[in-house]
Amino acid sequence: MKSFLVSFMLLSGILCFAQESYQSIILKKELTEHANAVLRDESILVEVEDVDKMTVTTRRVVTVLNKYGNGFVRAYDFYDDGDAKIKSQSAYVYNKMGNEIKKYKQRDFKDQSAVGSSNLYSDNRVSYLDYSPMSYPYTVVYESEVQMSTTVFIQPFQPVDAYYVSVESSEYQLKNPNHIPLRYLESNLDSIQVEKNNTDFEISYAVKNIPAYKYEPYSPQISELTPKVKVALDKFSLMGVEGTANNWTEFGKWQYENLIKGRDELYSSTIAEITALVKDAETDYQKAKLIYEYMQGKTRYISVQLGIGGWEPILATEVDRVGYGDCKGLTNYMKALLASQGIKSNYAVVYAGDEQKDIDPKFASMQGNHVILNVPGIAEEDVWLECTSQSLPFNYLGDFTDNRHVLLIKEDGGEIVKTPNYECDINLEETLCEIDLSEDAFTANIKKQSKGIPYGNNYHIQGQKDKDKNIYYKEVFGNLQGIHFDHLSFENDKEQASFSEELEFTGKKFYTTAGNRILLPLNFIEPEIDMVSRDEDRHYPVEILRGFTNKDQFNFKIPEGYAVEALPEAISIETDFGSFKFSVESSKDDPDVLVVKRSVSVNQGHWPADKFGDFREFLNKINMLSNQKAVLVKNS
Repeated sequence: MKSFLVSFMLLSGILCFAQESYQSIILKKELTEHANAVLRDESILVEVEDVDKMTVTTRRVVTVLNKYGNGFVRAYDFYDDGDAKIKSQSAYVYNKMGNEIKKYKQRDFKDQSAVGSSNLYSDNRVSYLDYSPMSYPYTVVYESEVQMSTTVFIQPFQPVDAYYVSVESSEYQLKNPNHIPLRYLESNLDSIQVEKNNTDFEISYAVKNIPAYKYEPYSPQISELTPKVKVALDKFSLMGVEGTANNWTEFGKWQYENLIKGRDELYSSTIAEITALVKDAETDYQKAKLIYEYMQGKTRYISVQLGIGGWEPILATEVDRVGYGDCKGLTNYMKALLASQGIKSNYAVVYAGDEQKDIDPKFASMQGNHVILNVPGIAEEDVWLECTSQSLPFNYLGDFTDNRHVLLIKEDGGEIVKTPNYECDINLEETLCEIDLSEDAFTANIKKQSKGIPYGNNYHIQGQKDKDKNIYYKEVFGNLQGIHFDHLSFENDKEQASFSEELEFTGKKFYTTAGNRILLPLNFIEPEIDMVSRDEDRHYPVEILRGFTNKDQFNFKIPEGYAVEALPEAISIETDFGSFKFSVESSKDDPDVLVVKRSVSVNQGHWPADKFGDFREFLNKINMLSNQKAVLVKNS
């Protein structure tokens, strides 16, 4: 009997402890502060059994504190029929007291294609937990085992990959019994306490009690701040195709030989058509431009995630025949068209997106999510082509692939280079506004020109429906009431990558009256500068990814019967972060016209956290000084 009681008490203690471990109310304050979710317990085991056999076992326990934390549960795994198979998958959901409220077996998970609606063919799928919480907080325990034949991708150790998520415990282990040569690269580990036990062929890491990273305005990407260990094998397999590489030259060579080579042949009729197209062109630059525009007019983008793991482009002849392809297929097709005229170009792998993520120059591995084309030798600087767009100008990338390291895949090996950087003076928006004022309304004529990154952000307006244009401009001029547009016209100069807008509209008065005076705000268009709140405890550096320059001139025709009584003084500010200039004066040609000139430049750059106060003061001064008013008085 005594033995039974002891066993019962031990079992009860174990059950009680297991239940309490999923309680949300026992979480430490330092883990809930600034957190939307807490990674309670994560265990990742990567077992590399051979060059073409790997198993990843995951256990992930996440407590979601509020609705903003739902996306951090991440109870899913990817698979495809030819490579990765989910051997087991389960999930358990617990309420805030640690009581189980839902259990999911593998058959209960939802299954769908792992790519977007623009995809035509794909083997990639995702099996995911579909759970809608009834209350917060709640906890999800997710467990899975995935077996794959591709080993060119090794899951990194990255316990924190987002703001507002804290970590109670995270462990990572890679086993490699066959001693396949292994490389790894650590970053930001000095910012935390970490236990590690690494040998030449196996690695393990463990961290505990990492508070949530709270986002700060103008802070760097989270990946630049948080701990991470990248891992790669020197001998690997991609969908049954094996390779060996431990540097970018070797890795690019393997990709060229196995993914690109021999896929750029064209029909003789197509070569003849291109030859006729460029026969009068005097330079290779002119030829390349004509061929690019031909390709844009002939093809459209549709994702095709087939081939070797979705990394191999479809044949150039196939793109030529059907008129569509994904980024790989269209880039390879454009490369083939140029080659038909003796123009050399390079297939370039890139991380696309406005956050400017780099292919890591220090760590050769399978990276990137997009492909563009590099054309050297036909201009003073390399030409870059985005081959998935039917509307972008020749040699224009925009903020999708600007200013980041990319991998050129060449016949003689890989090379890391950087795409063009659109600097402050190139990212230019110039606006001229003629505003005719009356006592209760205004009429405005605006001419605006955009270049650099703003060109890519604005030129699409021309193709929108009239209804959408009206909605867009009413948001742009959100400080003005009762707007009615009488005329909208546009000019897209693709030769110069310059977009022009001309608007004519009326609206209700945006100024106030005080007796026989008008207080006239001089910021007819508000500056594109956010007000930044004070932060005495700034932790992270200040980063501006892209600088810009805005030059505005507002010519106010004052109402009949009024005269200028007072004007603000001119001001000029120069700082490391940028510059601001503002002036207002009566026109020399017409004393009834007030000419307001405003210039704002914000520099691209990276500054330490202790400079945030100066940076904040610069931005807020721009907003404050832009809000100055002129005083008009009615003639007696």
